[in-house]
Order: sequence, then structure tokens, then C-alpha cells
Amino acid sequence: MSENVLTRHDTLFLTILDNAVRIISVCLVISNDAEPTPIEQSNGLRRPSRLVDIATHAGVSVKTVSRVLNNEPYVTAQMREKVMASVQQLSYVGDAAATGLRTKKSGFVGLIIPDVRNGFFALLTRAIEERLSPTSPTLLLGDSDEEKDQEERYLRIFRQQRVDGLIVLPAGAPSLPDAVSEIPTVIVDRTVPSVRGIADHVMAGNRKAAETLVGHLVKHHGLSQVVLVAGDLSISNVRERQTGYTRVMHQAGLETLVTNGHTTPDDAAAGAYALFRTLKPPFGVFTTNNRMFWGAMAAIARLGLHIPKDVLVTTIDSIGEATVTGLQPTQAVVPVQTVAARAMQLLAERTNDPTLPARNVSVDLDIEYGTTCGCVPLSTSPLMVGTPPPR
Repeated sequence: MSENVLTRHDTLFLTILDNAVRIISVCLVISNDAEPTPIEQSNGLRRPSRLVDIATHAGVSVKTVSRVLNNEPYVTAQMREKVMASVQQLSYVGDAAATGLRTKKSGFVGLIIPDVRNGFFALLTRAIEERLSPTSPTLLLGDSDEEKDQEERYLRIFRQQRVDGLIVLPAGAPSLPDAVSEIPTVIVDRTVPSVRGIADHVMAGNRKAAETLVGHLVKHHGLSQVVLVAGDLSISNVRERQTGYTRVMHQAGLETLVTNGHTTPDDAAAGAYALFRTLKPPFGVFTTNNRMFWGAMAAIARLGLHIPKDVLVTTIDSIGEATVTGLQPTQAVVPVQTVAARAMQLLAERTNDPTLPARNVSVDLDIEYGTTCGCVPLSTSPLMVGTPPPR
């Protein structure tokens, strides 16, 4: 009885095996003789072409295709042309995930900036991207919006993607030290306590620039009243700019006049207006960034004050030509091209040797004197940027 059952099982197995061999043989004949057609997936999308598809289309081995695509030697010009023709016809683009598994490289560099709408951060992003050649990693951009949780999300994504490098203008996400320990990273423009001493930094000389601009108002223009309109003091570069302002005012024996903690031009305008209206012109203004500059300008306009007769204004951050007012700002400008170049240099060196000690690079700001402090004469009479309020 048991022998008969075993025999029936053997017969059934051989039948199934024979049918499977027939099916495989038919598939091989079709794949070798028929022109390959795009394969649709269940979602209706065409499956991307693979190396085996290129090899079948060109009538060569997968190894030959690999040698051509990797530009290896020992491939004839005729064979290379034949393979590349198939690559073009099948729209082959490769598989980055598979390449990453082989090379241990993702082909991406992550950049996290605080606000893509801010002109300075946009210029910095462009300067970094310009330094990525066609053979370099691709730039992935994350906008933290100055929020730790948002920065945390991007850090998690970039770590999951195994990016080859990170450039971060930090908001203070908790996992930033972990990212620094895993991925070559450069901290740019501002810093947070958690990565000081463990990450490479490229920082602007903010305190020195602030001292230069405030000193210019006090010493060159002889002002005894200089107001600071400052942003969020939790940001390290804003604190450094306020430190420079305070140092100059104390050295000159002058009272500090400060409105700070502002995050938007509207906030800055409200704080500046409340302070400006208590002062008797002429007085000076130093703002910590372009948003604070426009807030201060709005307050000046509301009070109907003249620039530079009543108010002399200086700022840090590139404002460019203030075309609305016709003014040319006196400003300290962070040289984004230099910052980008040094950041990419440190990133490359860290990638080549992860054991290097943490390095700190300081970049001086460029000082530009314009009409807002009176050093460059206005083409017309002193400008009234607003209408005086009714008395």
C-alpha cells in the first residue's frame, strides 16, 4: 500500500516538474527571440528597464553591459555603441539603490536651511549647488522653518537615506549630534551647544561686523543714541551681533537701546516703533538681519522720519538696493560664495578622513557703506520714507 502511494507521488512530482521545464523553455525562447516590450506593473506604470533588459535588447551579456556603463576597458567601440543604443532606446537610467548597495554611497548630500524664503539662505543654497559637479552627489534640500521638530524630521529622512554628507544651519534638533557621529557634517552660519566641539563649523564673523557698524555710527557720525533691533536671541549669530552692539555702546559709555526677540518684520516694526517714538532725532539704528531691517524701515516710515537726516540705519545681511525707498543700505554682507566653498572643502576632507578633529573656520563679512548712514550722498534731498502722523 505504501509503495503504491509513493509511486503515485513520484509520478505527480515528475509531471509537475516536466510542465515547469516546458514553461521555462517557452519563456526563454520568447525572451531570446522576441523584441522586449515595456512591462507594466499592476498599478499601470511601466517597470524601469534593468541591466538584463539592456543585455537582451543588445544581444550581449549582462557583464558586457555593466562594463560599458562603468566605462571599463576591454570593450570595443562597436560593442560600446551597440549597448548605448539599447540604453537610449529603453530609456535606461540605472538603479541608485542598487548602486548604493554596491558602492556604499547614496549619491546625495543633505542641506537643511532655516527658511527658503530668506534671500540669504537661497543664495547660500545656490552657491553650494554650484559646487556640485555632474559627477558629484545630488543636493537634497530641507527647510526647517526654524523649527526643531521640522529639522528633526529632515535629519531622520536623510539618515534613513544614508546621505553621503550633511550641511546644516541648525535649529537645535535633538538628534543632530547622532547625525554628526554617523555622517560627515558641516555646521554653517549658526550653531547650537549640542554640536560644539564635535562638528566642523563655518561661521561668519558676526560680532566683529556688528562692532564695525555700530562703531561707525558712534565714532564716525558722533551719535549718542543707537538702537538695536534684533531677532530671536536663541539663534547664535543674533546673539553674537547683539554682543558686538553692546560692547561698542559700553566702551563708549552710552546707554543701550534694545528691542529684540522678533521673528518677523511686523514684530520688528512694532518693537522699533515703540522705541523710536521715545527718542529725539538724530539717532542711529543697527538691525541684526534683513527682516529686522525692513521692520525698522516700516517704523521709520510710520513716524515720518528722514533718512539719513533723522535716522541713520545699518544692518547685517544682504539687502541689496532698497528700490522701494531708493536707498542703498550700509550693511555687512556674509560672503556666501566663500562660505559655500569652505563648507564643501571641510565636507570633502571629513569624508576622506572621518577621524579628523573638529575644525572651526571663521569668514569675515564684507562692509558696504551706502546712503542709509549718509556716507554716500543721496541723489536728491534727504528722503522722507513716510508721511508724518497727524498732530
